[in-house]
Amino acid sequence: MSVRAACVLSVALFAACNPSPKIGQDAPLAPVSTVATTGTTSATSTASQLPPEPAPAPRETAVRVVVASPDTDALSLVRTERLKAKAEGRVLVVYAGATWCEPCKRFKEEIHAGHLDDKLPKMTLLAFDADRDTDRLAAAGYRFSFIPFVALPGADGHPTDTQEARGKGSNSWRELIAKLETWQKKGP
Repeated sequence: MSVRAACVLSVALFAACNPSPKIGQDAPLAPVSTVATTGTTSATSTASQLPPEPAPAPRETAVRVVVASPDTDALSLVRTERLKAKAEGRVLVVYAGATWCEPCKRFKEEIHAGHLDDKLPKMTLLAFDADRDTDRLAAAGYRFSFIPFVALPGADGHPTDTQEARGKGSNSWRELIAKLETWQKKGP
């Protein structure tokens, strides 16, 4: 195997290990085409001749996360996202967490690993950053003292029910699951 072919293979293997996006990260880039070299002849893989595949649509039976846009008021955003979720037969829940919060990190990890998909297959979380968005959430009626925090918005965008994780330790996010399951059972 030539040095160039080994380099191409190494790059391809490294790209294949790219983890899936997390809350607040961009979607992965389109696949990189590879070039295989044998001796003095070069052949481009057939994959590079095809148009890039579109990003897969979110699974219908998976917890979805929508990162709250920072450039709009919370109430308008909640109303808009609630209508979108309802049109898809999903339940929208307002979520507030922070990057430094251990229970919030664990909750995100469980979502991204798909561990909550069976319990919450029709749940859409509208994720706000508690450090940045507390004032605009409070202006819309979403007040909390502890995070992670979840709230079920009504048709007017204001919260109808809320739950905070008040326990200690990185697994205190589990306190939210029973409430989320109850909200999901009620439907959109």
